Amino acid sequence: MPDNLRGSRMGATSLETVRGAVLAESATYTYVCERDHDVPVTFAADAVPPATWTCPRHGSPASLVVTPDTPVAPVLADGEEPPRRGRARKTGPPRVSKTPWEMLLERRDIADLDDLLAERLEVLRARRTRAS
Repeated sequence: MPDNLRGSRMGATSLETVRGAVLAESATYTYVCERDHDVPVTFAADAVPPATWTCPRHGSPASLVVTPDTPVAPVLADGEEPPRRGRARKTGPPRVSKTPWEMLLERRDIADLDDLLAERLEVLRARRTRAS
């Protein structure tokens, strides 16, 4: 084990080096909040920044400062949906979560469970009489 781990918390920080890593291109846009201070926000270079952003200092809305270089989202016609990105969502019936008791009842009958309980109680009683 390397000596540089002595006194460090395992798992708290990554021990990987960033040497040779290629960072994604990014662009920083400025928003001005209602209380007149600048809020710089960094997005991916190909992302279209939203028109408003929540100010991290006090939660009020901040407006995007539009410059000639600022990408603008295309205006959609009435009823037109924006293009979808990423993976499609699963369709079908919603998943129903079951309790452990419901899953147990799928595998065993109540009569089987009663027999199993009686058997385990006998084992426990036998263990107690031996220990006494």
